[in-house]
Amino acid sequence: MAKKSEVNKTQAVRDYFKTNKKAKNSEVVAAMAKQGITISANYVGNIKATHNKRQRSVRKVVAKGGVGIPELKAALAFIKLTGGVKAATQALAVAQEIREIV
Repeated sequence: MAKKSEVNKTQAVRDYFKTNKKAKNSEVVAAMAKQGITISANYVGNIKATHNKRQRSVRKVVAKGGVGIPELKAALAFIKLTGGVKAATQALAVAQEIREIV
């Protein structure tokens, strides 16, 4: 049975990209090796591509709806606070009813 690694390699790469946004795959491999994490450049490329794909999809939503990143963050925080999309929708419906009364 294989020994389970204590380190999440994907998260380590994401954390590295947070501080070094323009880093090349080989640079990330070298930096991870210094931390004792063995990883391939192809794996780093896959992580980077997935991250970039998510960023592009957020930009598309923002461009279509005219809603900015701060509004998206607030909406996500509201959904987390209420416990889900269904509860958030119900809360907004109640708020709309109150608004119509006032």
